[in-house]
Amino acid sequence: MRHKKHLHLWLVLALIAAVGVFSFASFWVNARPEVEPEFGVTYSWLYAEQLGLDYQETFLALVDELEVSSVRLPLYWSDIEHTEGEFDWEKPDWLIETAAERDVDLTVVVGAKVPRWPECFIPDWAEKLNETYQQHATLGIIEAAVNRYKDLEAVVRWQVDNEPFFPFGECPTFTVAQVQERVDLVRDLDDRPVQLTVSGELGAWMDAAQAADVLGLSMYRQTYNDFFGHFVYPISPDFYYFRAKLIDGHVERVIVSELQAEPWFHEPIESRPLTQWYDAFTQEMFEQNITFARAAGLSEVYLWGAEWWYALKQAGDDRLWNTAENLF
Repeated sequence: MRHKKHLHLWLVLALIAAVGVFSFASFWVNARPEVEPEFGVTYSWLYAEQLGLDYQETFLALVDELEVSSVRLPLYWSDIEHTEGEFDWEKPDWLIETAAERDVDLTVVVGAKVPRWPECFIPDWAEKLNETYQQHATLGIIEAAVNRYKDLEAVVRWQVDNEPFFPFGECPTFTVAQVQERVDLVRDLDDRPVQLTVSGELGAWMDAAQAADVLGLSMYRQTYNDFFGHFVYPISPDFYYFRAKLIDGHVERVIVSELQAEPWFHEPIESRPLTQWYDAFTQEMFEQNITFARAAGLSEVYLWGAEWWYALKQAGDDRLWNTAENLF
């Protein structure tokens, strides 16, 4: 389960200060062009199963019922290579082949750190390796995945790791050199664009932007931490747009790789019935986040929480699902 960034007070105060710094440029930002982004979703077979769903049924509902046509698909190393050198591609094969049959465009995420908690999905055998050998093993799974799927037209982009320079999750620290080596490997194997991702609210963007063709950023609104409880980030769409313009020339495109469309889970999901979580992220919040993302002026937006909409629908509450249906 992904428990997003638990902020300390000083980080929130720093964020508020940053908003003040960026506000001086609002007169310029307001001149940005109107853009209707292309909407997609992140789909995690692991998260679907954690919610008690059938991962195939859930994916089919998204692409057939909602008509989602762009998906960011993480590949979970720990689920694919349980034993060194022995690969189980059954789940990603089915998902990627199904996407190809339905003309769904895929951004395939490879590496050690990919979307959903605990962020890093390193097999037990690889966790025992030292830093050098673990990097070698990571390059091995990246090479195997890219070679397996690079001939499929459905794959339009590769993402290498997820927010690799942001210190979050149960993960080792990745150096710029290690991430660059992974990016270079993907470029050597295939000529499709390479995406790297960053925290949209916190942290620097430049290291990722300089290594990537496409920079994806997270966009979170309704959050929770132990000091404030539930609160809304004091950020306007201008903040994201202005930061994106600052890195023009370093990256071909900036997109929203992760727009919040489910609750910020501050306790285990199973601690209450699924439908009781609705008040933590309502239809109105969903619609507000879509409006917010549109105002940021970026060309692509991938929603975070599609598996959650389907789980709520299966539990008898289809309000978030219907909101997504209207969007797509």
